[in-house]
Amino acid sequence: MRKLILMRHAKSDWSDESLSDHDRPLNPRGRRSAPLVANYLENQGYAPDVILASSAVRVQQTLELMQATWQRKVEVLTETSLYLASPDEISGHVDVLHDSWSTVLVLGHNPGMSALCGALAGVGMELPTAALGVFQTEAETWKHSVRKAEWSLEDSCRPRDLEI
Repeated sequence: MRKLILMRHAKSDWSDESLSDHDRPLNPRGRRSAPLVANYLENQGYAPDVILASSAVRVQQTLELMQATWQRKVEVLTETSLYLASPDEISGHVDVLHDSWSTVLVLGHNPGMSALCGALAGVGMELPTAALGVFQTEAETWKHSVRKAEWSLEDSCRPRDLEI
């Protein structure tokens, strides 16, 4: 059984117009929501074996806040080409993962993340910031699994569902 967790970065800060889109940091809401989602993943037994992450500042900050809440360090593969990646580009990164990793978290951007979630779920799925979809398949390998395997949506989560 393989699990693929697709997650959009936490809420970013638009206040500094001099920053490029790639260099925008998280805003206070984003800094609050990333640890909430990280705790949810751990509490539900969805701890990833590896994380594929965009190089964008807001993704890296989301990742840092999430890792700070986990009991163990998770290997991170940062890929510049995941910045605003399409579903096909995301799939290509998953294709080359080592098969010893059974649970993978991809942390990236819309519209690619929502489009890929919708494609795997078979229904439209819009991921707001810091939201995620957890998918599973019985594929034996990651190679071509996103494009060709049968996936089922096991779980989804939005930060507002976790706030007290």
